[in-house]
Amino acid sequence: MSKDRLLASRRLDVALALAGQNDTEAAIDVARAAISADPDWEEAHFVLGDIFERMGQHENAIEAFRQCLALDPVDRMGAEVRLTLLGAVAMRDRLPPDYVRALFDDYAPRFEISLRDRLAYRGPELLFEAIRPYLPELLRPLRVLDLGCGTGLVADVFAGHVDVIDGVDLSPRMINRARAKGLYRNLIAADITDLPDGLDRDYGLVVAADVLNYLGDLVPALRAAHERLVPGGLMVFTLEHGDTFPFDLGPGQRFRHHEHAIHDWLKDCEFEVVADATGILRQEKGNPVSGRIMVVRAGDGISKLIGELGRLPDPDRSIDRIVH
Repeated sequence: MSKDRLLASRRLDVALALAGQNDTEAAIDVARAAISADPDWEEAHFVLGDIFERMGQHENAIEAFRQCLALDPVDRMGAEVRLTLLGAVAMRDRLPPDYVRALFDDYAPRFEISLRDRLAYRGPELLFEAIRPYLPELLRPLRVLDLGCGTGLVADVFAGHVDVIDGVDLSPRMINRARAKGLYRNLIAADITDLPDGLDRDYGLVVAADVLNYLGDLVPALRAAHERLVPGGLMVFTLEHGDTFPFDLGPGQRFRHHEHAIHDWLKDCEFEVVADATGILRQEKGNPVSGRIMVVRAGDGISKLIGELGRLPDPDRSIDRIVH
C-alpha cells in the first residue's frame, strides 16, 4: 500500500466511524480529505457517495458514485447498482457479476450468522417442504444441483434425503465454506447462467435458494438449469414479489419479479408449474420479506415441437393460394 493510499485509508476509517455516529457533515469532510490524499481510490469515492445519499444529497451522491465507476469499470463496489436505485442510470437485467462475487467473498465469514441469527432466513427449509411431496417420484439415485450454493445451507437441509449434491456459486470464498462441511460431491465457482461442462446433465432436482433475486431476466438461468435436468426433473426456487412488470430492483439491491413475467419465462424455457406458494423468506430491517416458493417440472421439448408444427401452414393450402 502506497503512503498516499495508507493515509487515505486512515482518513476513510475515520469518515466511516463519524458516519456511524451520524456526524455526517464531519464524515463528508474527512472522506473528501481521503480523496485528496488518493484521488484514484474508488472506495473513497464510493463511501463519499454513500454518506451523501444518507443525507439526501442525491445529486452529490450520483456524482461520487459515477466517479467510483469511472475508476473501476468492473464495478466491484456496486456503484452502478446505487446509481440505478437513485434513478441515474437505466436498470440492467442482472447485478454486475464482479460486484456480486466481491460482495459474497467479503460476506462469507459472517454469512450464516447474519442470515440465520439476524435475518431469520428460512429459504432452504421452505424449499425442502415444497419439494418433499414430490421426492418419491424422482428417479434414484437422486442427484441434486444447488445453484448459488453459498456456504452450503441447502445441503444442511437436503443431505440425507438425496443421494448426491453438487454446488455452484460465483464466490470462491463461499465455495470454500461449503466444502468444509463435506456434504457436496463437487463444488465449482461459476456463473449460474453459464454452467461449466464439469457438471452432470442428468440431475433429477435443481435447487435455487435466494439466488435468482440477483438476476432480473431469469431466462438464461432457467435455460441453463433445464439443460442439466433429466426430462421430468424438478426445479425448486425462491423469488421475491414484485409489482412492476417484468422486474424491478428493490432497496435491498435484489430484484423483485412480477408473477406474469415469471410464468412467461417458465413457459418459454419449457417448464411446467407444479406448485406456487408464498411465504416469508427472511426479515429485512425488522420487516418480513415475502416471496414465492415454486416447484416446476422440466419438459422434454416434444410437446413444444408438436405445438409449433401444429401452427405451421398447410402446404397444400399454401400452394392452392399461389395457383389460384
